[in-house]
Amino acid sequence: MFPMFQDLAPHDAHDKCGHHYAICLDLKNQHFEVLDSIRSEADSDLTTHAEFFINNLKETWNHHYEHSKVQIRHFPIEYVATVKQGNTTDCGFHALEYFAKWEGRVVPAITAATVVELRKIYTWNWLTNEDFNKRSGAREFMEEAVKKINKKYK
Repeated sequence: MFPMFQDLAPHDAHDKCGHHYAICLDLKNQHFEVLDSIRSEADSDLTTHAEFFINNLKETWNHHYEHSKVQIRHFPIEYVATVKQGNTTDCGFHALEYFAKWEGRVVPAITAATVVELRKIYTWNWLTNEDFNKRSGAREFMEEAVKKINKKYK
C-alpha cells in the first residue's frame, strides 16, 4: 500500500490544502487498486495523479527488478468503489483505515461515527506517547494548539 497526498492548490504557496488516498499494488491479482474517499474514476484529477505515480512505480520496478519473475508493467488500474465521506476534512482517517484494514476484498466500512472514534483513539495515542512527551516543548505545543482551537470555536 502506498499513502498518497495530492496538493489541491499547487500554485498557491499559502494554501496547504490537500487530499489523502491510497494505492495498493496487488501482486496476487495482478493489478493496482486506488481507494479514494471523495473521488471516483470519473475524476480526472484523481486519475492523472494516480496514473502518474503508478507509471513511475512501474518504471522503477522494471529498472530494479527487470530479471524478476514478477513484472508489473502490464497490471491494470482498478478504482475501487468506496463509501464517500460526508465532508472535506476526513480523508486522512479514511486513508488510515484503508491501510489498516484493506485486504483486497471488502472495503472497510467507515462512517462519521467511526471517524469520531478514530479522532479519540489517535489523540489519546498521541498524548500518551512517551517519545512525544519527552520532546522539549511538547506541553507548550499542546497548550498552544488547544488555545487556537478554543478561539476558533468560541
